[in-house]
Amino acid sequence: MSAKKTFTGTAIVPVSENKKLRQIISGLYSADIGKRFETAKALGEFAHNNPAVIRQVWPRIFYAFDDTMSCWGASEGLGEIARAVPDLRSKILQLLRKFQHDEASCQGFLWAVCRIGQVERNLVQEFIPDLVHNLEADAACMLGQAIWALGELKVYEAESQIKAFALDTREADIYENEAVTRKTIGRISLEAEEKLQAGA
Repeated sequence: MSAKKTFTGTAIVPVSENKKLRQIISGLYSADIGKRFETAKALGEFAHNNPAVIRQVWPRIFYAFDDTMSCWGASEGLGEIARAVPDLRSKILQLLRKFQHDEASCQGFLWAVCRIGQVERNLVQEFIPDLVHNLEADAACMLGQAIWALGELKVYEAESQIKAFALDTREADIYENEAVTRKTIGRISLEAEEKLQAGA
């Protein structure tokens, strides 16, 4: 017996995949930064393994995430979808702009832009000034995330500004590539400097 299917616009998606996708996305609503991170990575893995499903349900995902207050982890999830489905990257970057100044989503925005830039650097070039501007952020989490992103993307023009935080003892929970970690701003700065030096 064939699997049940559900209509999504003109596309047909197996019910099992549709249900799994909904279950994953529900985790993006968590107030816990670690849970949102794990969910975003799971969504990226789902998109990597099922790109056709993601393309079919993209209109629904777009409208679900178009409201910046609809989902705390939307920017993180969108970033991981973009990494997995290249033809959606430009559309997703345009949508991510909406999260840039949203208090609940701006840290995820920085991480998402960086994650996309790691696989297609030229697409995020216009976002680099925004990343640099966040070195003036008051919130330690935003500052730490911006420093991490600038190191990952090898933004050499920000090196002197990054060095200025080497002795900063404030702590922040930041998204890295494989986990959420708590570090001092100084430690994040030194690690970013190492990345810049290694890539020189």
